[in-house]
Amino acid sequence: MSVTGSFIIAAPQAVAAKLGCIFEKAQLVPAGVYESGAEAIAAAQQAEDGVLLVTTWKLDDMTGVELAQQLGEASDVLMIVPQDYEGDEELAINVMPLHNPISPEALVQSVRVLTHCRVQMGALRKRAKKLERTLEDRKLIDRAKGRLMDTQHMTEAEAHHYIQKKSMDSGCRLADIAREILEAPVGEE
Repeated sequence: MSVTGSFIIAAPQAVAAKLGCIFEKAQLVPAGVYESGAEAIAAAQQAEDGVLLVTTWKLDDMTGVELAQQLGEASDVLMIVPQDYEGDEELAINVMPLHNPISPEALVQSVRVLTHCRVQMGALRKRAKKLERTLEDRKLIDRAKGRLMDTQHMTEAEAHHYIQKKSMDSGCRLADIAREILEAPVGEE
């Protein structure tokens, strides 16, 4: 399973190498392995929908918490923390602490689960955007029908038929015709 493009590692050199080997054995290919938070941030900025980051509690230039905060909620962070770590209250919602020592199997499984969740959330976001656009289109069409009913004294059915016919004749979407009606000066619908 390749998650290249959305999965990166940020850790001190020795830890980064160890993590890289663990993921390579599991056939999970990170898009990059970085030793500083600044490098991870630069890499994440290239990703359109954020990244899945595996990091440690401390990096050379910042903490894992600071890195997660700078990446923002578009990214998901698995942060390997010390066994006695109790700082969950300062973590953002997109950060999952993994207490060290963690087994390689548990680490790999965590990445697989989060990768699956990221894919599912991406699909849900696309669906939500499509539904939002559909709702906006319907509002626009209803406003255009209302204007036709007020200015042209049409019934709702006549206004709807008028918009539909203009759409079919022009090959434009109903919402585009509705927008034209609403933008036209009164009496020129």
